[in-house]
Amino acid sequence: MNDALRVLEEVAGPCYPMLFLKMGVTDWTPVGEEMMHAVIPGKEGSAALIICDAEGNSKALSPWLPEERAKELAKTIERRGIPGFPGEVKLPI
Repeated sequence: MNDALRVLEEVAGPCYPMLFLKMGVTDWTPVGEEMMHAVIPGKEGSAALIICDAEGNSKALSPWLPEERAKELAKTIERRGIPGFPGEVKLPI
């Protein structure tokens, strides 16, 4: 979790921690160690960059940015070796 937040803050500035535990699991299961990224759409042309585990559990979220800026940051994260997440990201909201 802390690694995901640190990596995201290196490219996007101050970010937000998200889930510590996996969503939809009845026991206390921490999110996975792996890091993947996704751009999630917001309102009125905004988007956020997120780092999640391999099951889509969100670990860190950037501020809401213009969609093009979020996509640029996603390319930067990808160049750092963090692959894109192909599914739907699980958010606590």
